[in-house]
Amino acid sequence: MSTHALEPTQKAWRLYVEEDILDLQQLRPEVADSWQRCRNLKIDPSKARECVVNLPELRERLYRKQQMVKVARPFMDNLYNFVKGSGFQVVLTDEHGYLLEVLGDNEIVSRTKQVLLCPGGIWSEAAQGTNAIGTALVERRPAQVYAWEHYCKQHHFLTCSAAPIFDPDGELIGVLDISGDYHVANAHTLGMVVAAVNAVENQLRLMRATEKLYVAYRYSNALLDNISDGLISINNNGIITEINTKGAEIFAINPVRAKGRHIEQICGPHSPMLKVLSDGNEYVDREIIIEKVGQKVYSSASLIRDDAGGVIGVVAVFRKNDNRPPQKRPTVLYSHCYTLDDIIGESPAILSAKEWAALAAESSSTVLINGESGTGKELFAQAIHNASPRQGRQFIALNCAALQESLVESELFGYEEGSFTGAKRGGQAGKFEIADGGTVFLDEIGDMSLSAQAKLLRVLQEKKVSRIGSISEKSVDIRIIAATNKDLQSEVQAGNFREDLYYRLNVLGMRIPALRERSEDLDLLTRHLVQKLAAKLSKGPVRIKEGFLEKIRSHNWPGNIRELENALERALIRSGAHGVLSSDLLDFNLAPQTASIEPKPSEITSLRDAEKRLICEAVDFYDGNIRKASAKLGIGRNTLYRKLEEYNICCGRELRR
Repeated sequence: MSTHALEPTQKAWRLYVEEDILDLQQLRPEVADSWQRCRNLKIDPSKARECVVNLPELRERLYRKQQMVKVARPFMDNLYNFVKGSGFQVVLTDEHGYLLEVLGDNEIVSRTKQVLLCPGGIWSEAAQGTNAIGTALVERRPAQVYAWEHYCKQHHFLTCSAAPIFDPDGELIGVLDISGDYHVANAHTLGMVVAAVNAVENQLRLMRATEKLYVAYRYSNALLDNISDGLISINNNGIITEINTKGAEIFAINPVRAKGRHIEQICGPHSPMLKVLSDGNEYVDREIIIEKVGQKVYSSASLIRDDAGGVIGVVAVFRKNDNRPPQKRPTVLYSHCYTLDDIIGESPAILSAKEWAALAAESSSTVLINGESGTGKELFAQAIHNASPRQGRQFIALNCAALQESLVESELFGYEEGSFTGAKRGGQAGKFEIADGGTVFLDEIGDMSLSAQAKLLRVLQEKKVSRIGSISEKSVDIRIIAATNKDLQSEVQAGNFREDLYYRLNVLGMRIPALRERSEDLDLLTRHLVQKLAAKLSKGPVRIKEGFLEKIRSHNWPGNIRELENALERALIRSGAHGVLSSDLLDFNLAPQTASIEPKPSEITSLRDAEKRLICEAVDFYDGNIRKASAKLGIGRNTLYRKLEEYNICCGRELRR
């Protein structure tokens, strides 16, 4: 645009600034309205406000707008390719006018940086006067501002074209803008920006629809997996489109691998589903033989039709031919909701562990997980279970260190009525029996007594259990996943762990990296855990300061993720209602600050008395919690149980594991 063409606007600006006269004949209505807003905001037209945020706050705003930035970036690249070399730059802001990203040639970027049109700059009308970004935010529609139409004098060299971005709910979330020297203005610039914004909004709507479809898919999968019968659906080419957990169990196949395969590979070449597909004759409760596994099942099949009545597939239900009366299974309240997607991290170490876990899920072999305390060994065990064909069946976690020697057999194998004093009427199923068809997770396997190890080895070898007091055995189909923080090979050499059991367990061995080995995941883990803990503590949005993250990065985390989670929970509690996490809220010193449990010297009459007093005071101090008491005393839980029995210590507390 020529300087001559802008002379009327230049005169109108001077008339308004110097004499407070608004020449409406020379100004576009949206510009006149904006100038009046600027006057009401007491903005100095001779000098714009220097409004810019620091780097930590910019990072926080980028994090909050990461979805919009991720979607907009490819379209910003396309726009920049159009204007490259022309003295223009592409700008993305949030809904408050804070500049998040800028793409442009070095010359224009350097020039606009002087007026804070750079990342961290604030270009709302309240900060910079009339400008395309700020005016688009106020008007909630595309805006274009040329040269002297800018309210502040130092912006008169610019021409800006901006359009607001709305999310699928109609909420204003940002602005896309192209700015440059007004001498090279292009009449089509605003149209390009509007087209790019439309593409961004369409992509956001598509992502929202995809999220809804995914949630619906998870709901339907949950419903399918809670059906007691097997279910398989195929398309009109015979390709499996859905198979539930029970169906995968009946056909002895991994459900993930089954999808996308031809039904012949699962049911054999004489699949009745293919016959229904070819002749259209549905059937109900037909006894069929699954050739692959050689078992009889009852099946019903129906055609799937589209709106026009055309056949698009077949769905079949399979039920095992079991004439035995249904047995009531004991209710087990063990959660196993974690999947591989719940394991947070992008470091090579954690990605390698997740990849190995996915491979382990495809097998039915025993798994031995090694890792320091607090690294998430049970989380990995649950993820392996939920990615395996046993998904939807029982997952029972047992802490081997917490099992008393006298209770190991009854806990693991169960007992019959009257088999010992205090036995429940009707007896009780053991954990192995309850977990039939599912997975048993044996945590802290390195702390299991040698006698219990021998009993476990027999189960692994024979796949049979016998309740205490019973003369019969029952076959069980269980998968064992064990975990330890010890070097079991060293324990074998020291005689503390059976060599034959070690090799039975270590068919698929995997190691979980310590947190210090995946420090690049700290920021990601911190934000994830803060979000989870904030919901748990009923807190609103939480802002994390950069100093808080820096202090987390500098810590060694000997307690791994468990220590990190505890430290974050303490920090959130200490933050009160402010919702801001700063470095001074982090406390890594976990040593008790109050009541000592050291014995009084005047009361010690012998070494045994001292030991007895220490044990009694530790148990009393931790309100009967054996795990905490043993940790404070520096001894194992089994040792503490033995000492309690040896000294006949009760301490007036109900002992808890």
